[in-house]
Amino acid sequence: MANTSNAAPLVVRLSDVQTYVDKQASTYVHRMMQANEASMLTQVGRIEIPFHPEYQRVGLHSIRVIRGSQVFDKTTTADIRYLQMESELDSGIFTGSVTASIVIDDIRIGDIVDIAYSTTGQNPVFDGHFFSTLMWDNSYPILRKRIRLNTPASRPVKYRILGQGSGNIQTREEQLAGRKIITFTADQIKAIEFEPYVPHDIFQFRVIQFSEFSQWQQVNQWAQNLFDVSTNSAELDKVVAGLRGAGNSDQTVQQALAYVQNEIRYLSISIGENSHKPFPPDVVLARRYGDCKDKSLLLSTILSKLGIEAAPVLISASNPAMPGKMLPSPLAFDHAIVRVRVNGKVYYLDPTRAAQYGPLANMGQVHAGAEVLVINKDSFELATIPKNEEGTATVNGRLEKIRLDKMDGVAEFQVTHQYSGIEAEQVRSYLARQTREQLKNTYVASVLRRYPDAELKSGPTVADNRQANTVNIELKFQIPGLLVQNASGWQLRYQASNMRERFYIPENPKRKQALIVPTHPPLIRYELEARLPEKVNANYTPSITNIDDPAFKASETLTFKQNVFKASVELHSLKDRIAPQDVVVFMADTRKVGVMLEGSIQIRKTDLRETAARDLPDVPIKQKVREQLEEEIRNKSSLINEARASGSVPAQALCERSLAYARMGRKSDALADLQIARKDAPDSLEYLRCRSNAYYAIGDFKNSEADSARLLSLGAADGRLYMSRGMSLFALGKWREAADSFALAIEQGSGSQAKLRASIMRQLALRRQNLSSNLNNAVDGSDDWFSDMLSATYAGGKSEDQVLHQVHKRTGDELDVALAEAYFYIAQLNMINGNKIKASVYMQRSVEKSPLNADYRPLAEFEAERLKKNK
Repeated sequence: MANTSNAAPLVVRLSDVQTYVDKQASTYVHRMMQANEASMLTQVGRIEIPFHPEYQRVGLHSIRVIRGSQVFDKTTTADIRYLQMESELDSGIFTGSVTASIVIDDIRIGDIVDIAYSTTGQNPVFDGHFFSTLMWDNSYPILRKRIRLNTPASRPVKYRILGQGSGNIQTREEQLAGRKIITFTADQIKAIEFEPYVPHDIFQFRVIQFSEFSQWQQVNQWAQNLFDVSTNSAELDKVVAGLRGAGNSDQTVQQALAYVQNEIRYLSISIGENSHKPFPPDVVLARRYGDCKDKSLLLSTILSKLGIEAAPVLISASNPAMPGKMLPSPLAFDHAIVRVRVNGKVYYLDPTRAAQYGPLANMGQVHAGAEVLVINKDSFELATIPKNEEGTATVNGRLEKIRLDKMDGVAEFQVTHQYSGIEAEQVRSYLARQTREQLKNTYVASVLRRYPDAELKSGPTVADNRQANTVNIELKFQIPGLLVQNASGWQLRYQASNMRERFYIPENPKRKQALIVPTHPPLIRYELEARLPEKVNANYTPSITNIDDPAFKASETLTFKQNVFKASVELHSLKDRIAPQDVVVFMADTRKVGVMLEGSIQIRKTDLRETAARDLPDVPIKQKVREQLEEEIRNKSSLINEARASGSVPAQALCERSLAYARMGRKSDALADLQIARKDAPDSLEYLRCRSNAYYAIGDFKNSEADSARLLSLGAADGRLYMSRGMSLFALGKWREAADSFALAIEQGSGSQAKLRASIMRQLALRRQNLSSNLNNAVDGSDDWFSDMLSATYAGGKSEDQVLHQVHKRTGDELDVALAEAYFYIAQLNMINGNKIKASVYMQRSVEKSPLNADYRPLAEFEAERLKKNK
């Protein structure tokens, strides 16, 4: 067989599976795989053959390694070990499965591993009937594929191809010597790219299903034989007698269910026939353990003896909507539950769940919508488990109440977690496994993540209403500094944390398969009520926002009246999947939900009563700038998410967010954005200027200068660009080039202050080269500290004290900004004069005082670090 291209890391050159059905079924497998990349050597060099030794045997026919024109027989030298690999052991399931693990030595890149083996025998629980499901596609390309089924003509076996895959499958049927042979073939089957978050009932890889049953009634008859177990024991009679006085039928069923759920622990011994055949109820009672089918047969037997109509039910827990798409087969199911009829109503009960309490109508139903097969003489087709009636739906809620008497005081914070239906049952099970301290730590942590200074005052207090099937957990805290003062007034952030991460968001919105949407819990609520100090007197029109997506509905209601702010957010699940063409819209809608979940109360100074609004201190300039940068990051993040949802790379927005990150000191985040943007960066002047500024803010002066030089070569010459390039050259110690750039900034600059700044930096660069210069007539002699600072850079000019005296003529924010910049220049002069200690003090003062977006700040930070190292 000729070699193929090395484009794929692994190529399946041949996949041939032939099944011969008679009294026993035998399957022959012939597979040839070629590893074209080192990482694939492990995969082709180790073969695993799972089988059940109770009823199956494995025969190894040959193992060969083909290397070019050479063929090496490894049949007798391969290392074969038999491993009892119980993959579901942690879930309490023993299957008796054994894996023949074959390790082949001396495998090299380009080798073809050729293996042939067969397995013989089938589970006797199927009473000689044949069922099988074989995979067709793979995540690697397949050059030639064949599946052949050979059955007696008197035993018609149906087949069904499930899934879409890629390419056609040729099918041929023939009769030969009293047997029917069906052959499926295809060449050059493309690799299937597996997509994440696809609903379980969608086959991404095609499979071919075979079944000797043509109707679900036949599966029902087969199952009846397994579950038709007559049993009489004193222990069973004792259990039944203890339940006779339970009350009405509803209570009787509930108590019987609770008995099986609580008293019979889950443990599955699914070896041989017991993979599907339950153990008799008396055996299960004696052992005090059993799996789903054992517990279901026990419960249905107990209820039947109590005169209540009950029957076991087969269900696919892993893929509830799949059985209806398949040919009738026992392999469509992997779980068993019980159907009961009480007072004219039908209920489906799962005895493997943690104990459920209260009326049957209030119990949570984890299998709603599943296609099931009820095991009784009247079952001819699949049934569907109905959803809970209106009013009994599962709900997850979080209610927060805040009381604050003073704007800078300690807030009283109360949080109540509300659960109903399935959520309540899951929390009840969780509570049973936790110590008091573990429970407290878990629920306190959810508050401390948002409010690190919160102090627990009481709780958690658990209110468990088993009749209504609700659980409420309440905690009370005190939180200092809950309100954060900002430029506009005060802000309180809140978060609907019980709604976070409820959706699966794919990396790539352009999909071939549907996107799964979690539907549990179907309703999530978040409510906040904040009672603020009496001096707050807000009067805002209520805000109502609705999001109607095919998969969910979300709503947000905000009210702020007088001193009470209320927020209410609800999320209703509608569908379990989104069609591929609707994923982009779905992702956009989930981002809108994300905005709802991260909310804030903004209390403006104008929201205070007139007497309270007087004498409020202004927010410092540094804090104003920080808030502006935080807002910039939020805005750019929103733009970036929207662009990614449409499949584009938002390079400009990434660059602008990078600049904001860098100014905030989040340099690793800034670099990450630049690296992503670089992959698809536009060759635009706007983007290059942004990137140059971002590199400069990070402290990467070399790349900043390179981008500035490129901008100049493209004709983007202006005073700010020359100034920016000069600052980078200055940091790199290229004094002469820096001075030249500053000279051009003076020439091209607009505004007297811009020209004076460039003049100051030019003189500092020249003096770094020890060039002599004297005070000249070009220095502006006006009463502005920039003029005095420029004078100070010349021999015989103004002194530091004279400069600072001029600076201190300013007040408020203007004084802080001017001082920070003056300290930077004075530090530079002290470095030139050899006074490193004084230079270090002034440079550090500049860094501490300067706004985060000051042009000189990155250079000041760089110089401060350099001075520390050279002390």
